[in-house]
Amino acid sequence: MTQGRAIFFLKLTSLGTVLFGLIPLFTMIGGFHGIVGWFMDLTHLPLDGAQSFGGDSEKVLAAIGGGQLVGLGFMTWQVTIRVYARDRETGATIINWGVWSWYVVDSAGSMLAGAWFNAVLKTGFMLMFVLPITLAKPRQAVAA
Repeated sequence: MTQGRAIFFLKLTSLGTVLFGLIPLFTMIGGFHGIVGWFMDLTHLPLDGAQSFGGDSEKVLAAIGGGQLVGLGFMTWQVTIRVYARDRETGATIINWGVWSWYVVDSAGSMLAGAWFNAVLKTGFMLMFVLPITLAKPRQAVAA
């Protein structure tokens, strides 16, 4: 994979992270609590309707988590275009540290909360950031 393709995929994943992070906010504004409730039920498999999204504590935690994802998405976009595009090694290090620290804490907390399937879902999300960086070939030195 070229660095240009890696940048494209990192930007796409960053945008997806922002949009995913906005779901709780739009859910609360629009009153469509079923969307986030369904996701919470999914993370606590089986899909049995036992989890819901309606209490004030659930809403504030969803807002905090959503805000963190929006911030991660925008920050990763900026690191991608302002750092990674110019200095592959430094940009990759910054993105990897951010993504891996989010992944480990989020997955560990999910497991402790009994939402093991959320860790599985997070693995896919993490790979969408890490794989482009890992698979990008270093730029070839250009003869002067």
